[in-house]
Amino acid sequence: MNTASNVATVRTAPAANNSWLGKLRALALHALNLHLQNCAVLAEAHRRPQ
Repeated sequence: MNTASNVATVRTAPAANNSWLGKLRALALHALNLHLQNCAVLAEAHRRPQ
């Protein structure tokens, strides 16, 4: 989970938010980060025994 979070954070840092395209890119990266975190949580829950 930390790896996915760190990668998304690094990619978000140089994004310029001065245009609508930059804002859209930042929003897409944020959504990707949330998705990857969700996948990590589900994978961890699936890995653990009942």
